[in-house]
Amino acid sequence: MSQKIRTLRRASGLAGGAVLMASALTATAAATTPAATATATPASALTAAATATPAAATGGAGASLPYTEVEAESQATNGSVIGPGFAAGQLADEASGRKAVTLQGTGRYVTFTTPVATNSIDFRYSIPDTATGSVYNAPLSLYVNGTKQPDFSLTNAYSWYYGTYPFTNNPSNGKPHHFYDEVHRLLSSTYPAGTTFKLQVDSEDTASAYTIDVADFEKVAAPTSQPAGSVSVTGKGADPTGVADATAAFNAAIAAAGAGGTVWIPPGTFNIPGHIAVNDVTVEGAGMWYSTVAGTAPGFYGNAAPNPSTKVHLSNFAISGNVQIRNDSAQVNGIGGAMSNSTVSDIWIEHMKVGAWMDGPMTNLSFSGMRIRDTIADGVNLHGGVTGSTITDSNVRNTGDDGIALWADAGIGSDSQDTISNNTVQLQQLANGIAGYGGADNTITGNRVVDSGISQGGGIHIGQRFSSTPVGLYTISDNTMLRDGDLDPNWKFGVGALWFDAQQATITGPLNVSNALIQQSPYEAVQWIQGTVNGVSLDTVTIAGTGTFAFQDQTGGSVVLKNVTGTGIAQANQGKTPSYSCDAGNFKITDAGGNSGVLPTSCTTTSPPPVFPPYPSATAATGTKGTTGTTRSAS
Repeated sequence: MSQKIRTLRRASGLAGGAVLMASALTATAAATTPAATATATPASALTAAATATPAAATGGAGASLPYTEVEAESQATNGSVIGPGFAAGQLADEASGRKAVTLQGTGRYVTFTTPVATNSIDFRYSIPDTATGSVYNAPLSLYVNGTKQPDFSLTNAYSWYYGTYPFTNNPSNGKPHHFYDEVHRLLSSTYPAGTTFKLQVDSEDTASAYTIDVADFEKVAAPTSQPAGSVSVTGKGADPTGVADATAAFNAAIAAAGAGGTVWIPPGTFNIPGHIAVNDVTVEGAGMWYSTVAGTAPGFYGNAAPNPSTKVHLSNFAISGNVQIRNDSAQVNGIGGAMSNSTVSDIWIEHMKVGAWMDGPMTNLSFSGMRIRDTIADGVNLHGGVTGSTITDSNVRNTGDDGIALWADAGIGSDSQDTISNNTVQLQQLANGIAGYGGADNTITGNRVVDSGISQGGGIHIGQRFSSTPVGLYTISDNTMLRDGDLDPNWKFGVGALWFDAQQATITGPLNVSNALIQQSPYEAVQWIQGTVNGVSLDTVTIAGTGTFAFQDQTGGSVVLKNVTGTGIAQANQGKTPSYSCDAGNFKITDAGGNSGVLPTSCTTTSPPPVFPPYPSATAATGTKGTTGTTRSAS
């Protein structure tokens, strides 16, 4: 079946945005008091209902990841540190922490000193595109404790997109973005903490520049053994060197395993150019660093709804594709189709259009321990009528669309009773870290969303958009949003780290947000836009640093505030009101006490020049800081 095409996320909203801007200007001319009200009291007159200091939000820790991230800019280098930057089309804007290191010229290096024992390295990089967008590879030298290792081969094949949605590989279309890719290597030895890993431009390294962003260091466990009674794909003729097409061997192994059986993928690389159909079967590998399914567009697909596959269990292998252009009518995703009463765990997916795009209806599908990197579109999207399902304890990094999304397509059915929990979601180049488009009785909890919403999005978003079923109850608890949101290129104002959009119908919710930690937002922390958004509750929300406002209200609606605190709000620091609203009584604020630094609102401008906040301390947002520099470990 075809994946439903989603149009450019702002194109359908431009007219509404223009109306909002016009009405704001009218209100500015006519109003003599701030617009927002609290139980019929002007927002400017709001005072805290309680004087006790509220408890600060702790947010969410995200996934329990087995590796430690080390930022290149915190390490020894003779290269050029770029950033921090928040301007679209710049390398720093898309970098982790909005900073990176550029190596240009022979002898330039960055040396990572690993804070943990490791037998692997993964790093995020960018090399310049060609004038025509043609693909090329370039070596980069690696030294471990000063000893030369085999070079890395870097490529521009999965980066550098241009123009407008759905984007091209042609530099003449302008608007370059999605600059970074990743490369990883399993080493033959385990090195202790304190080992140096130097990436250096030697004379044979041919790219005109190398930008290094962040490296992951992990002590990878030994490969697992073949389960008793399983059928090995090599026993059916699969080539573990990745040369011969292994599709027939995989299908033969699945047939031989039979209903409820287990198929084993041993260590090796297996060439699967297209789909493998799965139903009532377990497919298990030796580990995501050992068993790799690679090819043009490899994917494991359940049956098409309304007759989904059942009892599918996929685990412990990697899927590495060669998808270089976004085509929303093509099913070129790592996991797809429909699967009920099924699990997908500990799978590394890269260079696909989408990591997992699931077309419902289906129920009781679980994703856990996923590592989804460098996709052209979403990380995981549960599309239509997906119920009772979970996405948990996973890392989604550098996607070309939403990191994790529930899309309750009205043509299929509501996504309901789904849970997105304890994930680390980073660096979404388009749209949001986590999004709920329609649906009801869903939970978003314990997540850490970082440097997301680089273009046309934010950190966590709930929207009545894309012809979705009505937005009902969402429980949004215990989440951290760090440096999320950016300047929207069409709307010409910033998008909030947490934002609500009732573009196609009134939202009644309730949308219950609690224990949210929102740090260092480039623009506003929380935003309401388009239509009418009712039923929002913010309880124990800590806003620490924004480039513009604490709240930016651009539509009618209502919110209850309790124990919401704001510090480092750029507009307040300039002696102005900390929040924006021009909706002249149509946006009602109920002050339930314990609030500070976020009120009152006033009708000024939606796009004041941002004053980007300083970075939070290492202990507040990025873990521990030791002699090797700032590191982040989710273990």
